[in-house]
Amino acid sequence: MKKTIKKLTTGFLRLGIGLGIILFLLFKINLKDMLTVLHESLLQWPWLVTGVIFYTICVWIGIGRWKIILDAQGLKMAWSRVFCISFIGQFFNSFMFGSTGGDLARAYYAAKETHHKKTEAVATVVIDRMIGLMALNLIAGVMLIARFNFYQQHWATHLPALIMAGMILATVAALFVVFNIRLFKGWPILRFIEHHPTLGPFIRRMLISIYLYHRRTKILLKTTSLSLVIHALFIMQCYCLGKSLHINITIIDYLTIIPLIMSIAALPITPGGLGIREGLAVTMLGTMGVGAYQALPLSLMIYFIAVAISLIGGFIFLGYTAGAGHTVHDEITVLEDETAGENRQIRVPGPHE
Repeated sequence: MKKTIKKLTTGFLRLGIGLGIILFLLFKINLKDMLTVLHESLLQWPWLVTGVIFYTICVWIGIGRWKIILDAQGLKMAWSRVFCISFIGQFFNSFMFGSTGGDLARAYYAAKETHHKKTEAVATVVIDRMIGLMALNLIAGVMLIARFNFYQQHWATHLPALIMAGMILATVAALFVVFNIRLFKGWPILRFIEHHPTLGPFIRRMLISIYLYHRRTKILLKTTSLSLVIHALFIMQCYCLGKSLHINITIIDYLTIIPLIMSIAALPITPGGLGIREGLAVTMLGTMGVGAYQALPLSLMIYFIAVAISLIGGFIFLGYTAGAGHTVHDEITVLEDETAGENRQIRVPGPHE
């Protein structure tokens, strides 16, 4: 009971931070101008529809990427099941607080579909997430270098650029440590992480994923290429939605700032990056001459499209609960118990295994 209350409190606190940032932004902008732009965007419905189509294609390619990883791990599932489980994961990411997020939900149901191969299921989910984030960081890093003058000229971009650079360096350093783990085994920080109740299981999943896939060059190239396509289509979605809001900047401009915004928003500060993403969008787009009354609706459109599509996963989840003879509460309880047990049972293989 205390654990549940703690998770709910933390979840609502994170949500409160996100909503607080959005309310702060709303007080700072001209609401009349924003409502006018939103009204006019409805008249530009072809751009809106195109933006939704681009996002839908991103979702389908993302499902295909995970299917490739599942097959490579020997977890054979029908496309229909991969589709359902992927959408359940999106639903949990959008609407559920606490540690039982979309990734754990995907791992749990994938394990159920493949004779409870928990370690393998967790590995596929983590490597899927890692490849997507690393591709995003790669694009952001390339644009940091290519548009160095842009970031240097605007004070408002300095802090986000430094955070992004720090994230990239941290990723590179982490990969170096992982591939040379024996050199650092005695370090107190690694012992602390290994025994930490939250970081420990997460790091173990990362190690499992890397050790299982780092020699599968063809799979990594294929899934990384799909990730780059997903991010390119996401940029096109932003461009189309921006056009509906009369934002007149180039695709290169979106490519310069959107990967950075999404990378930073992926940090687990607020649910789905809510508020963080909007604050960065207003700040970064503002340096390109885009008004806050345009930037804020653009960011919220992106968020609400993702949330609306994730509702499909909610209906699928109801079907899963009915099929198992559970209530929704019972199914979530089982899911939490199973994923908690999964954290304890995962064994980290050595690089030679």
